[in-house]
Amino acid sequence: MPPVANIKSHFIISADVSRPFCKYAIIAFNIIYLVAGFTSLVLGLWLSYHDNNSDVSDLTSDNDKEAIELKVFNKAVYFLVTLGSIMAAVGIFGEYAACIEGKIALRVFTVLLFLLAAAKITTGALAYIYRDEAGKMLGDLYVDVYKLYVKNEEGAMAVTLGFFHSMLHCCGCSEDPLTELVRKTCPKVDTRGQDYTDDCPKEMEIFFNNKAAVVLGLFVGTAAFLIGEMICSGWFSSKVHQDS
Repeated sequence: MPPVANIKSHFIISADVSRPFCKYAIIAFNIIYLVAGFTSLVLGLWLSYHDNNSDVSDLTSDNDKEAIELKVFNKAVYFLVTLGSIMAAVGIFGEYAACIEGKIALRVFTVLLFLLAAAKITTGALAYIYRDEAGKMLGDLYVDVYKLYVKNEEGAMAVTLGFFHSMLHCCGCSEDPLTELVRKTCPKVDTRGQDYTDDCPKEMEIFFNNKAAVVLGLFVGTAAFLIGEMICSGWFSSKVHQDS
């Protein structure tokens, strides 16, 4: 066999082998993306619709407890729900496009992946550049969760507050006295006897400032996976022969 023909036959064989690999890689990645999307969506809905949350979030509620102002909490919930919905929708569409091997569907999916990758990189860059403001927003988020838990004693807020306390090794807000209710969510003193701090909003800001580069890396790394899947999807779409 002539060298050119030999090279061509090897290329065809490689293409035939790579085509199912790309298909199953897209399906596997989209399963992971679906799980992450539904996790974000369920978490957002859980925080939105748990018992008494409508009463908590409504600043004009006429219950016998004083209404509180939420600075960041509602925005964070909307972000989780929106992000989860987008990820789930893209994941489902990607599964559909790969399974039916539809050329047009795969090309649309490739464009969606490009837009998501661009959004991930932009979000990570903005979070890094404006890390002081982002840290302040996270501190405000802690204050909102703290107020919600003190006001309604909800289990969802207790879990969220306990997560913050364990991650930051802190408990409470320096301007508010630590109640017995909140004390139940405080972290235990470690084996070295090191106690926790009492200013979680400040600790939240410091934590995010110190980890801003890691956050940027996570966003860029996720975007790199999306770009890899985008390349695979684009190549796969060029190899399928159906026009649906």
